[in-house]
Amino acid sequence: MIRRALHLVLTGLTLVACARDQGNGEPLDRRKLRVAMVPYLAYAPLTIAQEEGYFAQQGLDVEFVSLTKAMDAVPALLRGTIDVLPAPPVPGIFNAMARGDSVRIVAEKGFLDRGGCTDMALVARNGLPGPGASPRLERVSVDGEVPMFYIAVKALEHAGVSIDTLSSLEMPPAAEMDALGKGAIDVAFAGEPWLSRVIERHKGSLWIRGADALPGFQYSYIFFGPTLLRDREAGARFMVAFRQGIVKYREGKTRRNLEIAAKALNDEPARVAETCWPHMRADSRIDVPGLLTFLAWSKQRGYVTTVLDPAAMIDTTFLASADAILHEPPLH
Repeated sequence: MIRRALHLVLTGLTLVACARDQGNGEPLDRRKLRVAMVPYLAYAPLTIAQEEGYFAQQGLDVEFVSLTKAMDAVPALLRGTIDVLPAPPVPGIFNAMARGDSVRIVAEKGFLDRGGCTDMALVARNGLPGPGASPRLERVSVDGEVPMFYIAVKALEHAGVSIDTLSSLEMPPAAEMDALGKGAIDVAFAGEPWLSRVIERHKGSLWIRGADALPGFQYSYIFFGPTLLRDREAGARFMVAFRQGIVKYREGKTRRNLEIAAKALNDEPARVAETCWPHMRADSRIDVPGLLTFLAWSKQRGYVTTVLDPAAMIDTTFLASADAILHEPPLH
């Protein structure tokens, strides 16, 4: 353990030294990186970093690889054909870590903020009483992606309902909205932009906020695969650009941010402005206790084989080097 801690400290110092060399006015060696991209607002900091030239400033030629679901990119990340995977903490990644594969969490990319707007929630069919009335439920539509399923399960438990007593199914968002409107399902787990659409079109009503059931839960991370865990200088550069994207993203729904997000989502800026934007920490730090709680639940349900020590799952040296470059307070 002491040897690993010393290794991480020395690695961090090396990355900071490399970063300082960037200030000598010489052009950086170009690096090509492939980054998984899913058309959701939670990926906006990455598109902002691309459009504002933050990746280019770090000598990175970033190619976004379009996917329907981030979990589909896990095999490519492990092979090294995708270098960066922004994604929920899906079991396949942690099972790969347990097998010794080269993949680590390096930053946070989305959490449930109890004090913020609602970006994930259970929505109910029209006419269903509120959870305080203990209504009888029969059918629920939930996301099959385990972290989203976890939020839905905990939201139902918040209402005193066990998902194991219900008939659960997974439906595409448009079909799910239609089923709610027709009363074919009782409740559904929805995230933006579909959450807003369900309510605006009077297909259902807000029932339980995800942030009320699991306040602070981090449902998305940045994962590095073998390429950047070897080429740590490129990883440090990526982290600097990503953190710059986070800063810009957290400025909110500015005209420029709306323009970039709408272009990435192939939507109108006015519609993007109406949705709740995912909440992201200013420091991108990982909530280790929350992650361990989620993994313990995942192990209990048979999704992961073991819960590893945090040091075997998380690499904080890239954030530390980015803090040094950007003159942020050090991580503790």
